[in-house]
Amino acid sequence: MRETPYFSYSVRELPKGCQLCVRGEKLVLFTTGACPRDCFYCPLSPWRREDVVYANERPVERVRDIIEEAKIQEAKGAGVTGGDPLARLDRTVEYIKTLKDSFGERFHVHLYTTGALATKKNLEKLYDAGLDEIRFHPDLFNPNSKLFKVEIENIRNAFDFGWDVGGEIPSIPGQLERMRWYAGFLDKLGAKFLNVNELEFSETNLRAILNRGFKPISDESSAIKGSLELGLELLRWGEENTSLSYHLCTAKLKDAVQLKNRLRRMAKNVARPYMEITEEGTLRFGIAEYEDLNELYEFLVEEAEVPGEWLYINRERGRLEMPEEVAVELADAIEGDVRFFIVEEYPTWDRIEVERIPLP
Repeated sequence: MRETPYFSYSVRELPKGCQLCVRGEKLVLFTTGACPRDCFYCPLSPWRREDVVYANERPVERVRDIIEEAKIQEAKGAGVTGGDPLARLDRTVEYIKTLKDSFGERFHVHLYTTGALATKKNLEKLYDAGLDEIRFHPDLFNPNSKLFKVEIENIRNAFDFGWDVGGEIPSIPGQLERMRWYAGFLDKLGAKFLNVNELEFSETNLRAILNRGFKPISDESSAIKGSLELGLELLRWGEENTSLSYHLCTAKLKDAVQLKNRLRRMAKNVARPYMEITEEGTLRFGIAEYEDLNELYEFLVEEAEVPGEWLYINRERGRLEMPEEVAVELADAIEGDVRFFIVEEYPTWDRIEVERIPLP
């Protein structure tokens, strides 16, 4: 077992999907929130539990939205997720085919599924669409599951095709024996890997997690106490007892590596000339807020002699955008009702603001 440069742990080689993901090269394609299960640890927000489609943070209304988002990210592959993408199989198949047609066979696509809907006929459609890697997450931790037996039988179907087959499960404290059993099951079938994710809480699953006696490792982290240690124990066991590759994906990897790398790739393609790209991949620039943006723009160009190419009227957000240093100078020089700020935003479709500094 070794610690990777991405704050994660591995045994043997990382799956191809993970190799691209940690570098921020995977488009996250969410094809539906529909799912045959209701796992207590599911982190999806209420609006993602609906029958919706997202490419990264972008709501998808037409197929070309997916292609545009992949181009902005300069993606080399896509991770298809949900819900369970097989709950909307035709849609999922169409998207995989479109990505392969648009970016070529080397564009690597992996998919997550519960296995409940992974009939041989459905798997054949995914394989024919060009899917490269499939990851199964059966109802392993629910002793009353009505789907587990079906899922396990369906997983066997996946080995009739020429793709990479593996598993992906959360590391749930107290469930080591179940996790070992699943690793052994996959190994006997000839699977390539088992990915293990450090358990985290979200706004939607926090109550269910706390009700089961789990606790966060600290006030600053969403990771659950004992999850990382259990994952490491599984990897040590798996290295000695199976031939699978393992990847223990930590909460820190998702935030400090994968997201940051994806933001950096996107930022260079969406940044306007007046925006600075930070080390974290955010966009930093100055803004001015005023009741009449046209009036403010004309004043700054004609009276303050600010070059027009340095200014951009963002009507959707009700502000005038400009280089940071221009905003600092204008804040010192202009009095009245104009409010100046330095802001940092994600370069994503939703442009989440992560910092706002008022200028005196």
